[in-house]
Amino acid sequence: MNEDLQQLALLDALLGNWDGIHIRLGDPSPALQASLTALAGRLATAANADAVALILDELLDLLEGTPAYAFVRELIVRSQLALGKTRALGSAGAVCAPLASAEAAALAGDGSARLATAISAEAEPCAIEIHFATNRQLASAGEERFTADPAGQLAYGLARVTIPIDRHRLGHVEQRAWWNRLGDAKDKRRYVVLGEVEALSGDAFLSRLAAEPEAANSLLVFTHGYNVSFEEAARRAAQLAFDLRFRGRVVLFSWPSCGSLLGYGADEERALLSAHTFRGFLEALADGPWSQVHLLAHSMGNRVLLHGLAGDAWPNGKLAQVLFVAADVYVDLFRQQFPRIRDAGANYTSYASQRDRALFFSSLLHRGERVGAIDGTPFITEGLETIDATAVGTSLLGLGLGHSYFSDRRSLLTDIGILVGAGLPASQRGLAQSDRPRYWYFPR
Repeated sequence: MNEDLQQLALLDALLGNWDGIHIRLGDPSPALQASLTALAGRLATAANADAVALILDELLDLLEGTPAYAFVRELIVRSQLALGKTRALGSAGAVCAPLASAEAAALAGDGSARLATAISAEAEPCAIEIHFATNRQLASAGEERFTADPAGQLAYGLARVTIPIDRHRLGHVEQRAWWNRLGDAKDKRRYVVLGEVEALSGDAFLSRLAAEPEAANSLLVFTHGYNVSFEEAARRAAQLAFDLRFRGRVVLFSWPSCGSLLGYGADEERALLSAHTFRGFLEALADGPWSQVHLLAHSMGNRVLLHGLAGDAWPNGKLAQVLFVAADVYVDLFRQQFPRIRDAGANYTSYASQRDRALFFSSLLHRGERVGAIDGTPFITEGLETIDATAVGTSLLGLGLGHSYFSDRRSLLTDIGILVGAGLPASQRGLAQSDRPRYWYFPR
């Protein structure tokens, strides 16, 4: 398992910073460009750690003597140090890129066309308030608001997040690159920043939420996945609220994920532990002025969602749209639990992808298929509209782990926005249909 997690961390670091390699190369020759593209494709489809190691050796050989060589070596080392390793894969050593280069890459990473805007932004950041409930323990000191430890009861509050309008790209949560030590990570004009977090009692939470004009329409409860801290969850919820242009209120439920790649096993236990608490939260939302409550869960958060709903009694009669996105849920478990909620009155949608490499790793670890992963044809079952999102891509050149497509692709955000905003079925949202078996997909 640790070897697979090492590969996941390394792929995340390299593919997520592939544009940084190109920046440092400047204007590579056609031959070098072709070789890099070929290596990128092989890296994105590598099946095991040995294959990744061989590709890395070729990549380092190809880049030796170029400004990108030290950058790649640093990425390799940092990805392993993040997992508590004392050495990197292969022969790579710790050679740091100059900070000035790192800062340049941070500015150019979104495309040189946006550089001037990034430097001279004048528009005020957009402030978004996210109502939240969490069963994390409150932090005792420091900037961290909540820890990764489970609490015995729910804590409620209001998180204020700012979006840098001039720099923001739809689907992105702008943040300072992890290798960049220059600049202020809390710069609201450049990054999505979590600011004040106000604690509320349960009654105050409900009354404040009910007083919001948008809440009279509907709520969208977002439940994050594995490897997510409270701060990351709040920032992602704000990005969704901003990009979806949802006419109701986005509410965050944050369960105590460890926020670490190595915390996968612990996160699995904490997700199951949180299901009962999540159910209680949905029950608390049953009596508000809102006409509908929609649920959107990502990755391992779908375990919280599925087990939370599949109790003895339906928790909330206002539940309307329930979205299982990139669900890290064992297919046989879903088949067992879903019939318990299928006829309760809500509409159910699952988004899945062939390019979700994070779920590919999960399938290998558990030796069992995941609902959100596609190997051949997507998982389908009666009462669930399944959407094949493979065609929307993952990132530049088709790279990346492809696990956050629900929030970083315009077509997905648009489809989700129509689904929760208008309640239209897949047949009325411009999606293509496959009849045998029956599911929906984004046209290629």
